[in-house]
Amino acid sequence: MNNITFKQYRNIDLVLFGALLALSEAVTTVATNKWFYAQPVAISTTIVFICIVMMRWGGCAVIHACLGGLVFCIASGAEAHQYLIYIVGNCFALVALLWIKLFGKEEIRKSPFKLLLFTSSAYIMMQIGRWLVSLPFGGTFSTLIGYLVSDIISLLFVVVVMLLMRNVDGMIEDQKSYLFRLQREKEEGEQTAAPLGYGDDE
Repeated sequence: MNNITFKQYRNIDLVLFGALLALSEAVTTVATNKWFYAQPVAISTTIVFICIVMMRWGGCAVIHACLGGLVFCIASGAEAHQYLIYIVGNCFALVALLWIKLFGKEEIRKSPFKLLLFTSSAYIMMQIGRWLVSLPFGGTFSTLIGYLVSDIISLLFVVVVMLLMRNVDGMIEDQKSYLFRLQREKEEGEQTAAPLGYGDDE
């Protein structure tokens, strides 16, 4: 952070997570369509990245929600209306930000129960969002059940990843608070390591 501004750091971080999301989502989508096309389940990494970015940068995760939907549709050869369903529908995952507003990011990170509540809410709201957008195109209640069931592995995946990431320093921590903490720890370390000086009777 000595040579770049906070805004530059944020933009670089968002781009890196966006690139990882696009690559992983494309790979999992193509692999699912090629090898597991006959199975009623799908694997998506989008919800993982949405949750991570929400914890790091809050509402900026809308970028990754839209990106995940776009990459999924391109990789799966979706029809035009499906782009709208997945891109807009994914954004409903950000309703989980209400838990951050209620508990705070640090409290969610420290509590496995609250982290589970946060991630599962993001997943469920994303599926509800897709369903709501699908209604004008003939979606029914069974469509919602289909979204929830077919993507269930993604829910298990995001829960496991987020529980593991809570133990990785700074990974699912508010980045402004994280950088301030690093700076404070650095200053405290320098003060501790500073020489005490010599006495008058050297």
